[in-house]
Formats: sequence, structure tokens, C-alpha cells
Amino acid sequence: MEKDFKEHQHIYQSGFLETIEYGNNSFTQSVLDKISLPDYADYFGKPVDIFETVIISDIHLGSKVSRAEVLIEFLEQISFKRLIINGDVFDSINMHRLNRYHWKVLSKLRRLTDAENHIEVIWIRGNHDGYSDLLTQLLGIEVYNEYTLNWNGKKILVLHGDIFDTFLNKFPIISDIADGFYRLSLYLDPKKKRFGRWLKRNSKTFLRNTQIVRKRAIEYAKRRNAQIVICGHTHHVERITENEVLYLNPGSWTDSPSFFIGLTKDSIEALPYL
Repeated sequence: MEKDFKEHQHIYQSGFLETIEYGNNSFTQSVLDKISLPDYADYFGKPVDIFETVIISDIHLGSKVSRAEVLIEFLEQISFKRLIINGDVFDSINMHRLNRYHWKVLSKLRRLTDAENHIEVIWIRGNHDGYSDLLTQLLGIEVYNEYTLNWNGKKILVLHGDIFDTFLNKFPIISDIADGFYRLSLYLDPKKKRFGRWLKRNSKTFLRNTQIVRKRAIEYAKRRNAQIVICGHTHHVERITENEVLYLNPGSWTDSPSFFIGLTKDSIEALPYL
């Protein structure tokens, strides 16, 4: 523990892993009360008071395009019994890149795991999550490579999806160079970050990354006798049924609007949030 403290004392001493009051946030309760939140009745036929399970992916804390403030609001306003974070909570292993809202997301996740909340929080490891073992200890959240969920008589597989990414696995150096160009684009457009988001989406599309991840995830689900498979990684929102398997992807929390997968007792949908 002493060794960990010396190596990561900026985490332990940051103060952002302590219980945080949101009164000084830009999202004060008075502001939250004025926001018209969706009830998703158009998707489910009636308003949803509480979700059985909520699945989000690709938060990318530490990135300039991470929508951490909006995510804090989401976690405060949407009710759920189980939260699954499907990989890439972090953008890189450089924890010094986290700003105060990024730390507040981590604090909120830690508080969700408090026993009195009766909320199950599950973290699935993504290809960017280099600090997952350390933060598992700090946040009290179990980390998995893959998670199986039994829902409504069906088997759901939840995994990040990077294992199916042919280009990332075959050409890691080129992928790192491309990621460097992406980060440079964020500095060139620091406010709206439109070019950075465009570059991220279209570079993955050009490499057929989205289609490859989806195809291989569905094949994998068939071998595992699963009826539904949910991935992240591609940053593309999808809900597609192929070969009798339903494939869903909630996209990322770097784009607006951000999406999540919401499960009620008998329905599952990819849903937008601001």
C-alpha cells in the first residue's frame, strides 16, 4: 500500500475521491430541477421510473471531449438498480489529465456502491483502462473482462469489444499514431472539438471497425448461446439483429447526445440522454 501511495499519491491526495457535495457544481440542484428530463415513454409505451439495468460505455475520463459534467447529471437523475460500465472509463493511464469533474465522476461511482443505495455497479475492462486494478480498490467496483446477464429469459453478454478489433490488435503502433493525431485535433479546436469528434467517428468507419466488431461479437454470442450481445469501443450507437442475435452498442460519452442501454423488466433499448 505504501508503494502504491508513493506512485499514485496524486490520486490519494487529490481530495476528489472524498465525498463531494454538489452545491458548488455548475450543475446545482436548482439547475437540475429546471432540466426537462426524458421519461422514455415513446420507447417503452409508458414512463420509466427506474431501470433494472443501465449500461454505459466509453466515458474517456481525462479526454478533453469527455462529457463528465453531463454524466454526473445523468447518474444523479436516472434511477437504476444495476449500472454496467462497458469499458474505457479512462482515456489513458495518465491520471494527471483528470480535471475536477472527472474526479467527481469517480466519486459518484464510489458512492453508488454504498450499501444503503442497493445498487450493483459492474465495471468491464476496456483497452484504455490501465489503472483498473488500483481503482478497483479505491472505488470498490468489481472489474470483469466479460459479464453475463440473465434477463427476461435471455442470456446477455456484455464486453467492451476491443478483442474483436482487427486493426487495433494487428497494428498497435499505427493505432497509437492515429490516436496522437486525434489528441492534436482537440488542441486545435479546444472549445467545440468538432473536428476531433468527426475524426474519431470517421477514422473508425473507414477501417470498417464498427462492422467488424459487430460481426465478430454476434458470432461470439452464437457460440456462447447468448441471444443478446452488448459492446462499446466503436463509439457508434447501434441496435441491430443479425443471425438471431440482438447486437447493441451505446456509443460513447464523448458525443452529444450521449446514449445508454436501458433495460426494464421486459424491454431493452438504446436511449439518448442530452
